[in-house]
Amino acid sequence: MRVCGIHWVAALVAAVAIYMVGFLIYGVLMTPQEWMAGAGITQEEMDAVGMSRMLYSPIIPLMTAFGMAFLFKWAGVSGLANGVKWAVLIALMSAIPTLLYGWVYGVGPGYATLIDCGHLLAGHVVAGAILASWK
Repeated sequence: MRVCGIHWVAALVAAVAIYMVGFLIYGVLMTPQEWMAGAGITQEEMDAVGMSRMLYSPIIPLMTAFGMAFLFKWAGVSGLANGVKWAVLIALMSAIPTLLYGWVYGVGPGYATLIDCGHLLAGHVVAGAILASWK
């Protein structure tokens, strides 16, 4: 089903895939406590602030997937290899530099930021592969 030239089901599947990449990284490959230690966040800080923001977490992969879907449409990106290539470019030229602002101007350690950058890159690649390959 295409609306405004993009396949909305593909974009929704890509958003779910981005969310699942995050689950694998932050929920399976490492514990939340490991990430918090790498970010310099205590459990008390996470309980007070972090968990209250989790309600908004599905919005981020939706924005990413639909944004990439529109960019892919406008650029005529199709095929697995092109989808991955463009996804890496988008991640390296937009998503990751934006995330790095928080590290550059923040005071926390860099370990969690590196993991977060890996998460963004992997999520973009998976979404790009789905979006550009979906028929």
